[in-house]
Amino acid sequence: MRLRILYHGLGMAGKTTNLEKLKEIYTGYLSDRFHQQTQEGRTVYLDMLALNIKTRKNDIELYVELFTTPGQERFKLLRKWLFGHVDGVVFVFDCSRNVEENLRAYAELEEYGLSSIPLVVQANKADLLKDQSFLEEVRRLFNGHQVVPAVAIEGIGVAETFREVLREVLNAKAVTG
Repeated sequence: MRLRILYHGLGMAGKTTNLEKLKEIYTGYLSDRFHQQTQEGRTVYLDMLALNIKTRKNDIELYVELFTTPGQERFKLLRKWLFGHVDGVVFVFDCSRNVEENLRAYAELEEYGLSSIPLVVQANKADLLKDQSFLEEVRRLFNGHQVVPAVAIEGIGVAETFREVLREVLNAKAVTG
């Protein structure tokens, strides 16, 4: 079964960092990796990681393509194309930025009709929070979606986020056949 998961969020929110950490975690399952970045570490065009994995339950073979959206405004047209070809989304909420900026990035998902597909919210850079009640605010804002606290640069919450979105996508596919 072939699945496409999109990591979306603000520029520098940690989308590429998630893919880099997943590449380290799932080294033995790596099928392909494409990443082009600027000297500052910003993704140019897109970032892709492909994994060949088997589920423990039902022994299903999966080919999972993980894409990130470029966060810069100038690549908005490319994001539109990426949004049209996915089975699930990880919205990387950048806890170091204000809520309004993050919600504008999230609104793009709704704008392109992705509010009805499986979505997991990753509250990245959670280590920078002075007040942990902020996580509760994120959970309230994304009521109905799983919110996974993370510090992607350290690998914390990265695999958990991936497993959660994969579980939700597989459950959705089981329901729709």
